[in-house]
Amino acid sequence: MDKVIIFGIYEFVSFHACKTLLNNGVEVTGIQIDGAEDSPFLEEKRLEVGRNANFSERFLSELKPIREEGTTPITFLFSIYDLYMQNKEMVLQKEKTISPIIQCIKDYHNKANIVFILPIQMLRGEQEKTIETFIERIKGCCKNIQMVYLPAVYGPWQPSSYLYQQAILSKWIKQDIIIAEREWTGDVLFVEDAARTIIKTIETGHHGNFILESGKQNYWEVCADYLQIDSELIRKHRFVPLSVDHQIDVVSVGKVTPIAESISKQMDLVQRLYSKN
Repeated sequence: MDKVIIFGIYEFVSFHACKTLLNNGVEVTGIQIDGAEDSPFLEEKRLEVGRNANFSERFLSELKPIREEGTTPITFLFSIYDLYMQNKEMVLQKEKTISPIIQCIKDYHNKANIVFILPIQMLRGEQEKTIETFIERIKGCCKNIQMVYLPAVYGPWQPSSYLYQQAILSKWIKQDIIIAEREWTGDVLFVEDAARTIIKTIETGHHGNFILESGKQNYWEVCADYLQIDSELIRKHRFVPLSVDHQIDVVSVGKVTPIAESISKQMDLVQRLYSKN
């Protein structure tokens, strides 16, 4: 894997996937979906990746120059997970978003590899029609497709809609701590572990469907307890177990970063960003 185009580059999982790829020496083009990138602390994120010579950033409307660069194999990465968790999936029904993406993929013909990062909830039928339609249109352009499903994910740059980030932010911002309707509580992954495993899964070249897991029992609750989140709130939102289809491969992240270390990374970033305010 030499070249990757990541759509929605400054969203949570997309951004960490980008950093992992750059650390592995992969050339990454980050695409801002025009009108969808309202990420807070955008300039701080740009500084994290902008110094790397293998990184370039473009808007969706600038995809044409990429098509002229040649026909070497390229991986297109779409984190539907980020859009779903932020209720931003409606951008995927805009023709001005879809058309340049489809044209770019078609130009690479059979040299394109597509990776969808998806919320595990979609395996339970909780799939928005907008997302389903978008995926089917992209599938019509390429046969080389990997679908990677994620449970809850936490770590630096986690959006404030997530419970863990709310709990950490409560030290600086007074707000109610609630669990969003779309937040999965059956398992959780540290975002750096998730990104590393996503990239390893892509590199296998095996097409199909994959679920990433921590391999630890009740791990979402364990991490929530570490953050001293109200136990009654946790109890009310226990998940309904997921029945995994035999055609989906379950992939463990392997070495799980210790809770103290991973939570500290998230806390340290929040402190750095919000102590300025």
